[in-house]
Amino acid sequence: MANNSPHQASFSATRKWATALNVLASSAALLALVVMVNYLASRHFKRYQWMVDERFRLSPLTLKWLDSLTNQVKVIVFFDSDNSLFSSVKGLIKEYQLACPKLDVEFVDYLNAPDRAAWIKAQYKILSTTDENFVLFDCNGKVQVVYERELSDYDLSGVFAGREAKRTTFNGEQFFTSKIVGVTDPKSFTAYFLQGHSEPKPDSEDDTRGYFKFARVLQDKHISVEPLWLLTNDVPADCQLLVIAGPGQPLSALELEKIDGYLNQGGRAFILLMNPAFTGVGSGLERTLANWGVEVGGRLVTDDSQAKAGHLQVLYISNFGRHPIVRPLTDSRLALVVPQAVRQSSSPSRTADTAKVVELAFTSEHGREAGGVTNGTIPLMVAVEKGAIPGVAADRGSTRMVVVGDSYFLANAFIDFDGNRDFANLAVNWLLDRLQLLEIGPRPIREYKISMTQTQMTAARWVLLGGLPGSVLLLGSLVWVRRRR
Repeated sequence: MANNSPHQASFSATRKWATALNVLASSAALLALVVMVNYLASRHFKRYQWMVDERFRLSPLTLKWLDSLTNQVKVIVFFDSDNSLFSSVKGLIKEYQLACPKLDVEFVDYLNAPDRAAWIKAQYKILSTTDENFVLFDCNGKVQVVYERELSDYDLSGVFAGREAKRTTFNGEQFFTSKIVGVTDPKSFTAYFLQGHSEPKPDSEDDTRGYFKFARVLQDKHISVEPLWLLTNDVPADCQLLVIAGPGQPLSALELEKIDGYLNQGGRAFILLMNPAFTGVGSGLERTLANWGVEVGGRLVTDDSQAKAGHLQVLYISNFGRHPIVRPLTDSRLALVVPQAVRQSSSPSRTADTAKVVELAFTSEHGREAGGVTNGTIPLMVAVEKGAIPGVAADRGSTRMVVVGDSYFLANAFIDFDGNRDFANLAVNWLLDRLQLLEIGPRPIREYKISMTQTQMTAARWVLLGGLPGSVLLLGSLVWVRRRR
């Protein structure tokens, strides 16, 4: 039957097609705009850190270094995913990956992927059976590894009372950035340990007279470690760092002359002096250091307010000066064993009168030198620099020294105490101009506790288990009743 309705169709076929094409074109334009915005956002973006937890916050120095990175770095997080430290490591590595597209990150749970784990350990010759969890950095065959035990500092005060050791800091950024710098830095460094005067040996594992662990600190930074006898050799041309650690016998005039010549040519030296109150003789370096504006006390320094309980000759030092080496140690402390004073000289007879001497760490105002020569705040270590332009990285023609009035604190038995290892890392970084690593310190782990009475606990349980689900149910019921009307 014919349709005699007087009503006409709202749209003609042409208008329908025009509308459809308009909608299609608008949708395509919107899709193109979304794709373009996401494309640009994925390459040009700014991330903001809103969380309070500083474990995942990268310092400006790390971000600056990552921004300048040109080499591709393979990062393998070899960790048990149930490990208590894994979440911190994963979160921080993700921040590195987001900040730098040059990092190729792989997470390997060795318990769930045993074949892949076995291949990685064989490929990189990881032989340790005790250090199961680690983070590995590989750039063109240069490999460095950070083990789980290095990533935290612990409070051991409750161990003897039967409580577990408590993690106090997370050292992830400090080590991860250092390793990335180590595998991508084209420079090669060599440190020479002076021998021949009863100094600790860098390959010795003796607790009090061995420096094996400190040598590992250097090797982990891709710094080769070699012994040096100056009676028969000159300071080698490839010596980037001369380590003079705890000489127990005097150096000869010839050796002192060679050391002074090395320093005058822009040498870098880490000098750790044994207290002559226990050896009976000085090292002979006192006069050389005096020419550089450094005065060595030569007497035992004590401080009743900072001494270890029952061991007055061991000082816990937490009073630091203003220098890049000790700035990251503000909330930490050093343990010095039988220290002597090392301070800026006030003598007018200095020959290296342009050398800048900065005192790094001090006793409290209760410090005393044996014999009552000096009482009060006593400096125990200094940093010396000559020839560098302030604010500019020092070149090979500038001299740098760190002089400490104690050699035991970096021995195997003491280097792992609180901030001792951190100080060693920071001092070496400053001596070798690795300035990008100086301001990166350990991040504190903060714990938040809520103390509640039994009544408050019961009320909280009813709110969480009854109040919140009940309010959603009540709101849904009201909506249903209203729609029924």
